[in-house]
Order: sequence, then C-alpha cells, then structure tokens
Amino acid sequence: MNKKFKILIAVLATWFILFLILDWWRSFPKLKISSLKKTETVQDKIDSILLKSIIEYTLPGLALGVVKDGKIVYQKSFGFQSLNPADSFSIDSKFPSASISKLFTSLAAAHYWSSKGIVPQDLLNMVKITADPESELEQLKISDFLLHQTGLKDPGIIKRIFSFKKEEKLKEFGEDLWRSNYQKPDSLSKEYSDLNFDVLGYLIQENSGLPFEEYLKENVLLPAGMQQSFFATQWPDDSNSMTGYQETFVWKRIEPRRLSFRIVPSPSSGLISSVRDFNLFLIHLSRGKMGIFQTELEWLSRMDTSVPLGFQEISMNEQTWIGHFGGQAGYSSLLIFSPETKTGLILLVNARDKKDFRKNISSQVLQVLSPKN
Repeated sequence: MNKKFKILIAVLATWFILFLILDWWRSFPKLKISSLKKTETVQDKIDSILLKSIIEYTLPGLALGVVKDGKIVYQKSFGFQSLNPADSFSIDSKFPSASISKLFTSLAAAHYWSSKGIVPQDLLNMVKITADPESELEQLKISDFLLHQTGLKDPGIIKRIFSFKKEEKLKEFGEDLWRSNYQKPDSLSKEYSDLNFDVLGYLIQENSGLPFEEYLKENVLLPAGMQQSFFATQWPDDSNSMTGYQETFVWKRIEPRRLSFRIVPSPSSGLISSVRDFNLFLIHLSRGKMGIFQTELEWLSRMDTSVPLGFQEISMNEQTWIGHFGGQAGYSSLLIFSPETKTGLILLVNARDKKDFRKNISSQVLQVLSPKN
C-alpha cells in the first residue's frame, strides 16, 4: 500500500512539473514599458494611466478613444495586437468587439422595423416570413429579445465541447431554432443570452432579403462613417494578426486564448472594428436623438428609463452611462456614452478581463477628463 501511494505521488508530481513547464513554454513574459516622467497635460495623464495598466493587469495591448462635444479628444494605442509575431496595436487594429455588437444589431432592428410600421411591442408572428404556427417563438415580442427575456439560453460548456458543428451559418441557426420545440416560459424574466440578438439578426436577414452583414453595413456602419468595420463571416482571419490573450495561472505570464464564433455572421458578438471607427460612432451616439440615429433611438426608447432597448445601463464615477460591455475569449471591451454630457469612451483590450480592468481604466480616464473640484 505504501509503495502504491509513493508511485501515485510520483506520477502526480511528474504531471505537475510537466504542467509548469507547459504553462511557461506556451506563454510570453509581461511587457516592459516605461512610465511617463511628466504628466502635465490631460493627454499625458491618460497615456500614463494606460501604460501603468499594461503592467498592473498583465496586458499585451490596448487602445482607447474618447469623444467630447462632437469631437475626438483622445485616440491612442499601446502594446501589441500580437506577440508572435510581434505586431503593434494601433487605432486602426481590427478588433473583435464581442457584445458591443448588440448595440449595432439593436440599431439595425430599429432601422428596419420602424420603416415597416412595426413597433417593439409587436409579436414575432407579425415579422417572421415563414412562420411556423407550431412554434411558441411567435408568441414573443420583439422587445422580449432586446431585453433578454425570452427564456432562450446559450449552450452550456459541455454541449459546446461535444458539438460536431464547428460553426453554423446564421440562416441555418434560425431555421433550426424555429424547428425546435421551444416552449414560452410562464414568466418572462431577464436571462442574458446571445441567442436573443442572433434571432433578431436572423429575422432582419430573412425579412430584408439581404445578408445580415450587408444590411447592417449599409444602414448602420457606413452612415456612421465606420468604413473599416464589418461583421465577420469567417474567423480566424489570416489577414488579421489580432490575437486574444489571458494571464497564466501559475507564472502570471501572457498566453493566447483562441476565439471562435458559434454562428457566422454573429449578430450578438461578431462585429470587427477599431478605435478610430468606434470614435466616429460615439460622436453620433453622444448627440442622442439629435444625431443620425434619431429615428432608431426613438424606436428603441422606453417609458421607464432613458436607456434604449438593447443597451446596458452602466454606473461609473457616480454617473449613469449608456453602452455595453464586450468580452469573449481573450478580448475585452467597453463602450459608454452620455447624451447629457456629450461624452463617449471606447476601450479595447486583447486580454481576458478577470480583474475588472475595463471599468477601472475607464473610471480613471473619466476622472482626468472631468476632475472633481
């Protein structure tokens, strides 16, 4: 018995040593970046916050944009979008923005259905072309999807691991869902799920007769001046070296974390964009209903709150902001704006956020921009 125990301990020790070696071998060291010696201007102070954050949170790279009173007041990047091969992060780096995509799908839904005289409170049986009378999906409202209160749930990790499909086309996803035995819950409570916005994207595509990515580009991205942005129809993209990372468990170094889309294009999380393009978008959003998305924001407006349907309410620095967090695999992002102060901020980081750095960095930047007396 004593001999078997020693063998077991030896095997476990060997496996642990191999794990430590692999953890080191597959990872990269923390970046070594010198902090600024002088921080006299607002620009310098924000630069300093970003540089210190790269060290403090073990980040490979990041980019930040800020708009104020209809103008871009800050637009910079630091670090790398890829560590192997080394490729610098820039304000034009094409970044998977994850759930920030939902803002654009919300605007696309508003653009399409407002032109058809459909309102968010209308049932799906008014907008689905090939309605299946057996599906209880038809009993849901458009607003139920925008508010994540449909009862739809994202597949669990076990189901994703054993799924034989690498990825699914948006049309296939929608058709499969309508054939499934969906049962409308007795009580529609909020339960966050990407599927809600994937359904909206599928409906836009089927009703408009255009591929979702084309409809959104033509009616949301291009009007906002986002010339380089798009919804990915395949990933990874060999022409884009952008890589997501995370901090390793033992050595606290940086290791790659692979991104894959379950549905392509993904209306819930498939937008690829840059700080430069997001800043242009924020200029329009920060103008609220006075900007180019006046019709869409009015369609998405709610009686009980100033936060439009499909958008998140985010509290920061004792102020309420409108926007959305984005996080997927080794990518983290945050977009917020305030029509009252005509201010907007976009933060893109190619690292998994386990330390709430999106909120911490953004909070510090906003304090520099609007210091309390």
